Amino acid sequence: MKRLLLSVVAGLAALSSTFAASQGLGRTWAKLDQDKQLVIGYFGGSITEGAGASNPAQCWRSLTTAWFRQQFPQARITEVNAAVGGTGSDLGAFRCRRDLLDKNPDLVFVEFAVNDATAPTAIRSLYYEGVLRQILKANPNADIVVVYTTNKAAETYSKGVLPPAVASEQEIADYYSLPSVNVGKALWQAIQDGKGTWETLTKDGTHPHDAGYQIYAATVIEFLQSHLGEAASPAPDLPAPLHANVAENTSMVDAWTVEAPGWTKEEQSLAGRFPHRLVCSTPGSELTFPFQGTAFGLYWLMAPDSGMVEWSIDGGPVKTMSAWDKYCLTSTRANFVLWAEDLPPGDHVLRLKIAEKKPDQSTGTAIRIGAFLFR
Repeated sequence: MKRLLLSVVAGLAALSSTFAASQGLGRTWAKLDQDKQLVIGYFGGSITEGAGASNPAQCWRSLTTAWFRQQFPQARITEVNAAVGGTGSDLGAFRCRRDLLDKNPDLVFVEFAVNDATAPTAIRSLYYEGVLRQILKANPNADIVVVYTTNKAAETYSKGVLPPAVASEQEIADYYSLPSVNVGKALWQAIQDGKGTWETLTKDGTHPHDAGYQIYAATVIEFLQSHLGEAASPAPDLPAPLHANVAENTSMVDAWTVEAPGWTKEEQSLAGRFPHRLVCSTPGSELTFPFQGTAFGLYWLMAPDSGMVEWSIDGGPVKTMSAWDKYCLTSTRANFVLWAEDLPPGDHVLRLKIAEKKPDQSTGTAIRIGAFLFR
């Protein structure tokens, strides 16, 4: 593995445009030198999780951690895999504390460009900046590396233009002087140079095969090597947010805190993403949840037997939402919905009821909630 990575790194020598200047990684090297330990957090979607790799050890995340362990054999390197497939920085802002920051990372790689691509720029920026600010507030001495992946749909590189999600996230990274690595551009360039195709380097135009992950990892490692030996600098003061109303004050509240007739607290996980869930499948069953904030949502399970809910906030109009979609025909997964993002500040009450009607192809009316999301 080491030889292969080094050969790929050598072949990427001309890709310096995949890196953006920053305040560097001096605090990471100091932590390794002085404390002989480092906690590395990886926060992102399915590409950071390793979808498409022949086994978890072959994804860019694992290969990057392996490089640290090879480079610093006397240090204790701890990896925190805080990636959740199919989710962007919107859910990331709500789960940042529980999934990432509670593990006290010293270095964090943040990757959401592909899953953020479909979000409007104004919304994407609020959540993406919120993720970065939460990390910086939790540990001002933590280093952050922004990582941009890609997919076949991102053809803007052929026009010499960054994809919109990358451009807006890079603006935020620049504002906080954070380094970035555009592994997606490196993959695109490799394809342009005839070193592979979307079919040979990726599983589906998005998730890399092992060969694609080698390119991703080699690009990250080249970036790390270019920063080796930097002196640590004092953590800068956190500036005012670049955007108004950034999602830096968010919460994920365990649904087990709610007591409601007919709803059961199940020990089963939310498809491995949350340790347990609140469950009911009886149409007409209700629950209420008081909260404070300006936005609200649910972290719930989408399964073959999922139903629909009717919900309202503060006695407002009743709306309907399905916990089932076409992907439930073949899989069960954790997902989330944000139902309100512009509430007036203050106290609010959610009222939720399981609908009598169910999706046509669903086999049931079950609703399984892991947590409530609000800010």
